[in-house]
Parts: sequence; C-alpha cells; structure tokens
Amino acid sequence: MDWDDLKVFLAISRKGSARGAAQELGVSNSTVTRRLDDMEHKLQAHLFDRTPDGYRMTAVGEQVLPTAEHVEELVLGIERKITGGDQELQGSIRLTLPPAGRLGFLVTRLARFAQQYPGIDLELTSSFDTADLSRREADIAVRVMPANVHPPEYLIGRHLAQVTASAYVHKSLLNPAAPDDVSHLTWIGKRSVDQREEWLASTDYPRLPVRHAIVDFNLLGDAVRNKMGMAFMPCFMAYNDSDIVRVPGAAVVHQSDMWVLTHKDLRLSARMRVLREVIAEEFGKVRRQLDSRL
Repeated sequence: MDWDDLKVFLAISRKGSARGAAQELGVSNSTVTRRLDDMEHKLQAHLFDRTPDGYRMTAVGEQVLPTAEHVEELVLGIERKITGGDQELQGSIRLTLPPAGRLGFLVTRLARFAQQYPGIDLELTSSFDTADLSRREADIAVRVMPANVHPPEYLIGRHLAQVTASAYVHKSLLNPAAPDDVSHLTWIGKRSVDQREEWLASTDYPRLPVRHAIVDFNLLGDAVRNKMGMAFMPCFMAYNDSDIVRVPGAAVVHQSDMWVLTHKDLRLSARMRVLREVIAEEFGKVRRQLDSRL
C-alpha cells in the first residue's frame, strides 16, 4: 500500500464521493475509483459501501482511518519542515482568501508580487472555511474570525484588522422626515426561515421582521443596493457606495477580526514570510475601511 492510495482513501472519507475526492486531489474520477479498487483488492476488504447518496465507510474502513491519518500527519510534517526551512524565494504558495467582495486591492498587489518574484508561483482559492493548514490544503490563509477569538496554537497568526458591522439600507428607503425611524423596513436574513438569526441581538432593531435569506456577502450587498430591505453587514461592503447608507444612529459593532495565518512549521520559509508581510502591509492601508470606527 503506497501513500497515493492512502490519499485517495482519506479524500473519499472527507468528501463522501469519488468526484469530490478527485476534485480535492486534482485527478480524474477514474483514477480515484481505480486506486480505491486496487487498495480494497490488496486488503481483501471493502472500505466503502457505494450507495446512491455517496460513499459510506464500512467498519473495516473505520479501522483503517486512524492509521491513515497518522501516516498523513507524518508525511505532511516532513513536507512542512522541508518547506519551512527553505530560504529560497522560489516555489509555489497556496493562498486562500475569504470570498467576501472588496479584496481587489490585495489581488492587485499580488500581481505586482508575482512580477517581483518570478520564481514564486501563486495558487489562489476562495473560501470561508478554515483551510486545514496542517494538511497543506493551503500554505497561507487570510481568514475572518469571530471578534476576539484567536487562532489555534499550531498556527502562526498575525492580526490584520478589526472588522465592524452595522445596519445598512438603500438611502431611498429612509424616511426623509425621520431617517432614524426604520419601523417600516424589514431585515434581509442570512439563514433559512426555520433557523434563528443570532446576529439580530447585535442590532438596535431586533424586533423588525426578517424576510429572505442571503448568506453570500456579495449577494447581500446587491440585495441592499436593489432595495430588498435592510441588512446587518460589514461596513466595508458599503464603503464608497453612495447608494447604501448606514441607518442614522445605528450602532457600529466589532463583529470579527481579520488574520493572516500559516502553520508554525512554515514560519521560517522565506517565500512564505515575504508574502505574509506583503499581505499585512496591504491590509494596513485599508484598515479604516474594515473598521469604520477609526
């Protein structure tokens, strides 16, 4: 049994399908199914049941899983130590960013970074999920974390900025005679209708009715821009947008914190260090957009 077989086994266990595993590993579906078949043939046991809803791990698979994860940690630990000790400004860097809008400033700087360091290749992905930096899903992650929550100890974190949020609405929906009176408005929700909107407690108008459900911040900003209702959203989403205004008198809340994170084993890698410093420098320039209290 080789490491490639174990990677396929672990990817299927995490994604629950051959297609998901193939996407994670960057190979074809047929490669995933062939390697799994070979692995099961070598072990003379079924590791997964193939069902219409996906792959379900068998009892034998559950016995194999802890050992496979241990081998993975050993292999990736070696890779991290080698990469972490690399002092050459060459190689690839996997960087993951949150999908919230208004990060064009960083991509512009990354383009210049790529020109400055022709030996470094950037691989950019976008996700709100905390990338498992110990499994090298990413080398560096820019992440939004709840206010005053610190990253886990195995990560090296640099705080970039505090992120504030408040109640925003299209200016034409406000009553000119009493702009701070929003009793005629409804909130745009973020969750399914049968789920509790915890963020309401952070607002000045928790009793206003909630309609719709929009999770994506870009779509939420578009909804406010198109007068679908009032939204509790990060202040930077309305920065320099003349049509979207903060409700007069609405509280500005420290909602989250922006961090740049990497695994502690990679802290000495020259190319990782240079990119982390560039990211911190660029966020320093837009701190006032992220924290409207400044």
